[in-house]
Amino acid sequence: MFLSLAFAASSGAFASEFKPGEVIVKYKEGRLRTRSEVNNLYTSVGVKRVLHYSGMMTGFEHLILEGDVSVENAIIQLKKNSSIAYVQPNYILHVYPVSGDADDLEGPENPGPGSVPCWVGGIAFPPGCVSDGPTPSERPELKGPPDEVLPLVADPDLSKAYGLSKIGAIEAWNLPSRGSKVIVADIDTGIDYNHEDLAFNIWRNPSPTDKNDVVGFDFVHNDGLPFDDNKHGTHTAGTIGAVGDNGIGVSGVSPRVTLMALKFLSGEGSGTTADAIRAIDYAISHGAKILSNSWGGAIDQDNQALYDAIERAKAKDVLFVAAAGNDGSDNDGSMPVYPASFKNNNLIVVAATDQNDHLAAFSNYGKLTTHLAAPGANIYSTVPGSKYAVLSGTSMACPHVAGAAALLWSKHPTWNYQKIKDVLLKTVDPLTDLSHKTVSGGRLNILKALNVPD
Repeated sequence: MFLSLAFAASSGAFASEFKPGEVIVKYKEGRLRTRSEVNNLYTSVGVKRVLHYSGMMTGFEHLILEGDVSVENAIIQLKKNSSIAYVQPNYILHVYPVSGDADDLEGPENPGPGSVPCWVGGIAFPPGCVSDGPTPSERPELKGPPDEVLPLVADPDLSKAYGLSKIGAIEAWNLPSRGSKVIVADIDTGIDYNHEDLAFNIWRNPSPTDKNDVVGFDFVHNDGLPFDDNKHGTHTAGTIGAVGDNGIGVSGVSPRVTLMALKFLSGEGSGTTADAIRAIDYAISHGAKILSNSWGGAIDQDNQALYDAIERAKAKDVLFVAAAGNDGSDNDGSMPVYPASFKNNNLIVVAATDQNDHLAAFSNYGKLTTHLAAPGANIYSTVPGSKYAVLSGTSMACPHVAGAAALLWSKHPTWNYQKIKDVLLKTVDPLTDLSHKTVSGGRLNILKALNVPD
């Protein structure tokens, strides 16, 4: 269950979706607290349980409240404490809605015409779908990494992924850089890590923990099997880095990138700010250079904890790529979405274009907040079960830019996030539809970006 919460902010009153009975607290740096002070604070507020964070989230606490304590009242009480830097609700974040027909699924065991297959076996989504696959509790075990295909074999369905040609990716693959050794964290609903067109590029943790986090982490189930029970994450992962020249399906923008699977969004497509932050910090601490984020929340400008997580990424020279949202609205206006409308300098926000290089009707935009566009309408990519599907949304545009950043960074490993961002924005193809709708006024062109000298 989620609730809407009205808060007063400097920009006016707004309503946001949040997890009832939970707040996130950030304590002031260097402020020492005695056990007695801490216990008195918890008692006065009505705290039932405290989740402490370590590592990059030092100084944060995730407080679970007693059943009769409202988030509003807890925040009012906690703000009175001089040791607290800020306190906020545990806001709910969602995958941005995507359009696509489940009948468009292609791959093994696809039911015949007229039936709608479930996106993942055993999960009744979309409603009325047909499935005889495993139950949601039967997340598949991780298979070993496959051998590289040698000699290289052309991908048979490359022409279906029109976005690759639009951004100059196919020509770019003739250059030495193909994204190898750059880790991109796909922070989403998870990835089908056994997908025949993804498995070779999936990250392998050199030092997995007792949670068996070999290919990433599942913050929904708190284990090392970040399997995609939605299809959103597998689709975005395929656009970033489906394996190129393996004779199977398609290729991602970066055909030899390393994909880290981080699941914080459930099969229904929602997750909490606390889990999003955990995913971001995991990615940073495990060597990811680019974070792909096709999700967000409406009017959550006071989500300081999420903003701070993106700042921690910046401090580690990590690029945060975000989808602009699918409301067809101006993020510079009164109803922005976040994280796309944050002001972090390491943030690249992506709108969506269609096959005719027009701004997609569903795409958010913003002359001040949306940096560039990429193909996002009718994008063909991977989905769970070694299948493929066509989906539309800024969620599909965002991974084009994440994959392009990986190609560029693999060619110029000494560049920092600011240089990568600047080059991507300066080498766009100018489009009339985008001239007053994005910062750059154009659509991504990775071939031009790769031809920029050191």
